[in-house]
Amino acid sequence: MLKKRINHNTIARIIDDNWTYVQNNCNTHQIRTLDAIRRCRTASLGGHLYQCSTCKLQHIRYNSCRNRHCPQCQNTQKERWILEQQKRLVGPHFYHIVFTIPDGLHGLFMGYPRAMYSLLMQTGWSVINDFGWTQKYLGAQIGATIVLHTWGANLSYHPHIHCIVTAGGVDYKGQWRQAKGNGKYLFPVNNLSTVFRKRMLIGINKFLQVNGMKMDKIFKDQVIKKDWVVYCKPPFGGKQGVVKYIARYTHKTAITNHRIKTYENNRVVFTYKDYKHGNRTKTTELKATEFVRRLSMHILPKRFRRIRHFGIVSGNWKDAFEQPSQLNQQKISWEELWKQKGLQIDKCPCCKNGKLIYLAEVRPVRGPPNFNKKRKHEKQH
Repeated sequence: MLKKRINHNTIARIIDDNWTYVQNNCNTHQIRTLDAIRRCRTASLGGHLYQCSTCKLQHIRYNSCRNRHCPQCQNTQKERWILEQQKRLVGPHFYHIVFTIPDGLHGLFMGYPRAMYSLLMQTGWSVINDFGWTQKYLGAQIGATIVLHTWGANLSYHPHIHCIVTAGGVDYKGQWRQAKGNGKYLFPVNNLSTVFRKRMLIGINKFLQVNGMKMDKIFKDQVIKKDWVVYCKPPFGGKQGVVKYIARYTHKTAITNHRIKTYENNRVVFTYKDYKHGNRTKTTELKATEFVRRLSMHILPKRFRRIRHFGIVSGNWKDAFEQPSQLNQQKISWEELWKQKGLQIDKCPCCKNGKLIYLAEVRPVRGPPNFNKKRKHEKQH
């Protein structure tokens, strides 16, 4: 008897049901990304056939799409990244700094995402780096891991960067120097905001001039007069804790399946946290096409690096802080990775006693997944 795994990926169903809208309103890269998400862990990507050694029930494990925007494909990558970062980070304490831009710039960012996202990350690092070299605050080479996010809690467009910054650095003499904030702050937030705004406006103005555009008065009023929010959290210590904390941001997707409460009558209801009102959990309702539109806004440009390391946590400093044994360490397989975390990946999900034995490869099925048939299968069982 063959046991087929039922797909409960609601996001994939929403995309598949509105595929005509996707084809008519998204660019080629967005279409390919959304197509990968709707095919993930379905028969259209093929898989592997297993049989339980005890109950003799057969199971199909379908292949994943491995797309970085897919909510089903980030757990293994996240765990591997955590292992890598535990070797990369230096120092006992770290700060979390967030740089945001006013909504008046959203149109420019959506029109030129690759250039604007790069400018945002480079400007954020230049501000942190220059403050780090200032003798008044630190006077040393600092380090930062910067992660780009483009979404708000309710899937709205909200570009910002999360910066995990070392609470100290290496001075000209090669010695470690601790930050002077007495554990309360790294740099003055108001000063960071002022310098960040000035440098971003200079960079945007240069970009507009190169592309034959200019910053008109209305645009200036919408941008300059708005708040440029810079937020800095208190320090937290320990590599184990900080790396897991960072992983929440590095491998987070715009929305996951568990946040979707209902999907019926072409309406999507999902939960989100309202950070402006005490982190209260609320629900919002969108048309399915609007849900897909918002989801497509957060697909990054092709091959864009949304996680970047600067300063003493960059690759140039890798040999200085890592041991030779760490540098030559081989990448472990995903099976071994989850076994180390106590997950029995070869355990039969039905009888809970037998071991899954590999039988054969399942060839991919042509065409996109048919979720309507899967729904009928769910009703029968």
